[in-house]
Amino acid sequence: MSGTSIARSTLLLTAANLAIRFVSMLFQVYLSARLGAAGLGLMQLISSVGMLAMTLGCAGVRVAAMYLTAEEFGRGRTGGVRSAVSWCMGYGLILSSAAGLLLIRLAPWLAGRWIADARAVPSLQLLGLFLPVSCLTSILTGCFTACGKVRQMVLIELAERLASVLLTVWFLRLAGDSVEQACCAIFAGSALTCAASFLVMYGIYCADCRRFSPAPSGLHMGRRLIRLCGPLAVNEYLRSGLSTLEHLLIPRGLRQYGASGERSKATYGVIHGMVFPVITFASAILFSLSDVLVPELARCRATGNKARILHLTDRCLRLGLIFAAAVAGLLTCLAEPLGQLLYQNGEAGRYIRFFAPMVLVLYLDAVVDGMHKGLGQQLHCVRYNTLTSFLDVLFLFFLLPRWGIAGFLFSFTVTHLLNFWLSLQRLIRVTGYPIRLSFPLKVPLLALAAVLPVRLLGQCGPETSVSVLLLGGIYLTLDLLLLTLTGTVSREDLSWLRTLRANP
Repeated sequence: MSGTSIARSTLLLTAANLAIRFVSMLFQVYLSARLGAAGLGLMQLISSVGMLAMTLGCAGVRVAAMYLTAEEFGRGRTGGVRSAVSWCMGYGLILSSAAGLLLIRLAPWLAGRWIADARAVPSLQLLGLFLPVSCLTSILTGCFTACGKVRQMVLIELAERLASVLLTVWFLRLAGDSVEQACCAIFAGSALTCAASFLVMYGIYCADCRRFSPAPSGLHMGRRLIRLCGPLAVNEYLRSGLSTLEHLLIPRGLRQYGASGERSKATYGVIHGMVFPVITFASAILFSLSDVLVPELARCRATGNKARILHLTDRCLRLGLIFAAAVAGLLTCLAEPLGQLLYQNGEAGRYIRFFAPMVLVLYLDAVVDGMHKGLGQQLHCVRYNTLTSFLDVLFLFFLLPRWGIAGFLFSFTVTHLLNFWLSLQRLIRVTGYPIRLSFPLKVPLLALAAVLPVRLLGQCGPETSVSVLLLGGIYLTLDLLLLTLTGTVSREDLSWLRTLRANP
């Protein structure tokens, strides 16, 4: 895949992901008004348990499917592609069915002991019922990305998200005022549209199979799959299990600190249901790049193209840092207005401002993580993620009852910084990429220089949607001007961007 092909695929995925996230964020605004902060917190807790079950059911097979399919497709072995997809789907179906049944059986216990709210039972059982479909859909999505079927995948995902929102809104109108029924309506809308998406993608795959050569016989692909899924599954099991524990510890710790059950869910709902969708919105661009990098770096690694790996590392880290710093500055400028305009919640604005600097770490970590997966560094990711997640659980367990929400903020900052530092160091060691400190220091300072005048302007007028757009435009213009005048954005970068416009 050429540089322009990577860029075009990334841009297409980015446009789709931004559109999906924009719809999702508007939908989240609607849900926050419909459910309230406490109801939103309950929905997020149910989702965290559902994600743990999804991880148990997938066991690293999505990334393995991308990796195996990319290797076979890159070598022109269509029979190998067919074999890889068949093995991955069979593996995923067996494990996800078992995980789904386990979630259905344990739903009352999980709702009572983990979530501490019996209203979660029907939603957990619904998630368990549709878990195999969700797993198979994620596998096909990875295969489509690896085989370059980005356009088809984008259209399917956009249609799925729009249909999910419309169907969920209709279900919510039938649900009445019950939070329990509202949560069921939300998960039902998502599950049904995911099933429809799977049928469409599987139909496209079956049509393509007619042009593929027969799949090679034997257990060779199965052994490759197990070797890949082993470290990936351990990584995802540990990370998802500890992540779910982290989510469940937050309302528990806040209750021990002195907050009521509803207030603790409300605080959790504000952070995870209101603030995080805002600060991670623009990360769709880097997550799209990460998805495209996995098969591309796998192909480079398979052919021993070290120069190409080094070039991709340099370009992605440099432009990723520029983008992350710009978003961090933008959120710093617009934190309070966004909290009020989107949610009519001053607390949300204050938390957006706190998390804005962490965007530098969160966004770049997405790129570094994608590179590690493409370079076969899964085992090291297991170690880093396990260490930092374990530290996070310890911090939350001991600090939340004593410090309240300040304990969560401290834990989030320290563990994410440590995880990113360890991952970046490993990437540098594997690729031989030479880090120059001047560039990582200059980019955030330029973003901060653009923030200061915009912050002063923001204090001079009312917080309206027009003023938010105007201030955001002024900030981005100032930041780009400073980056260009200081030579931080090179002529090569600008030439590459012009090439993208000329080759949509």
